[in-house]
Amino acid sequence: MSLIPRDSWSDFSRLFDNAFPSIRPRFESEFFSPRVDVVEKNNAFEIIADLPGVAKEDVTVTCHNGTLTIEAQTKKELDKKDGDQVIHRERYQGKMVRSFTLGDNIADQDIVAEFNDGELHVNIPKLESQPDEARKITIN
Repeated sequence: MSLIPRDSWSDFSRLFDNAFPSIRPRFESEFFSPRVDVVEKNNAFEIIADLPGVAKEDVTVTCHNGTLTIEAQTKKELDKKDGDQVIHRERYQGKMVRSFTLGDNIADQDIVAEFNDGELHVNIPKLESQPDEARKITIN
């Protein structure tokens, strides 16, 4: 009996590596999507994104037409000497974009973002909600 939980995505990844070894490196280099939590609080939404290895100046957060977009870029410099050869590479290098559609009840002019230790926190304040009341419509 194993006490280590199995990771089905890891198993799928290994299967993909074995079945399509020539495609795998190209597929990974073109796709990067960080892990993101979206939390609803009483007066705001909070998006928390893990961006390890990304510098603060390489992160951009924009809000346009009800869509919040997070862009990040990572650059890995490899200290490589003549004769060195990379045998295996897993660390992502490139650009990623992640977008979220915001509802009508947010104050987009008051959105605040903070970046510390590879973790981005975006606070999206809610507008004061008005109670939904049913309105009777007269039929002509």
